[in-house]
Amino acid sequence: MATLTETAYLTRKSVNIGVIIVVILIALKITFSLATGLWQKIFPPPPPPATVAFGKLPYPAAQNNLATPSGVISYSLETATGALPEMPKNMKVFFMPRPGPSFGSFDKMKALATKIGFPDIPQKVGSTAWRFTDSTNPLRILDIDEVSDNFRLTYNYLSDLSLFNQKSFSSQVDVISSATSFFGGLGLSFGQPTLTYFKLDAGSLVPTTSLSSSDAVGVTFNRDAVDKIPVVSPDPKQGLVSVLLSPSSDQKRKILEGRYFFTTIDLENFATYPVISAAVAFDQLKNGNTIYASVPIPAPKSVTIRKIYLAYLDPYPPQSYLQPVLVFSDEKGFIAYIPVVSRDYLE
Repeated sequence: MATLTETAYLTRKSVNIGVIIVVILIALKITFSLATGLWQKIFPPPPPPATVAFGKLPYPAAQNNLATPSGVISYSLETATGALPEMPKNMKVFFMPRPGPSFGSFDKMKALATKIGFPDIPQKVGSTAWRFTDSTNPLRILDIDEVSDNFRLTYNYLSDLSLFNQKSFSSQVDVISSATSFFGGLGLSFGQPTLTYFKLDAGSLVPTTSLSSSDAVGVTFNRDAVDKIPVVSPDPKQGLVSVLLSPSSDQKRKILEGRYFFTTIDLENFATYPVISAAVAFDQLKNGNTIYASVPIPAPKSVTIRKIYLAYLDPYPPQSYLQPVLVFSDEKGFIAYIPVVSRDYLE
């Protein structure tokens, strides 16, 4: 029969052995986890195959007022790394549902037009498109879609150049406040603002560099990033939700143009598509197979690309899909978009 001393000894020995076994098991688990992580880093598993669930996609719509350069542009590359970016194998394409006709849509549209300052009877200019004219100031026109409530408000400032005689842009904060008040007063959603400055030159508004030299200021409200990727507009100087403000204190002459072309993105409804490499995209840029978003005037004969990044292109006219593009910029005014979904899946 074991003595108390022997029992205590055996107990301590068993505990020590148990502790050693637990430590060994923990060490093995940590080592296995580190080894697995290192293996996956060196030999990452292939991405799941693209679902291509939406079938063939329409070529991204990117209507703007930019004329396609008539001459051939040569390109060189001077990015921060000196190389083209790595591209993922697949990218998400998101569904953008478009509203259909509904009962009372005309009355709803009419109420929105009244809020904007157009209470009169409109003229029908399309199947769902209406035009309002301000009876108190015929230079103001509102075009609005009955189904989507998207609209474009314009003021024919070329017939009223005297409104630029007043300089009332006191600060960027006041400019942004005027823009947010316009959309907020209509109960419409908007994103983060960016400002673009314009000066009057020979009857046209051309970009300038500062608020103090501006005759008009554009405020674009940018969409939030989608899947951590920025969303760009067909026209970087004037987004699909934007206003162009004059210095006039007269509210009916204050907004030279207001645009609200907003389509909902269904973030839960997406498909994945294979995408082209950055090298293929760069070749397409060189060949002129691109969407020109911003080109200096006169168009340059050569462009040095300094920044390249992935983005989603907010389509206009509206389409049913939000598609990815590769953005090429010289950071001096030239911007071009290359759709990156494999051409096998673009109509």
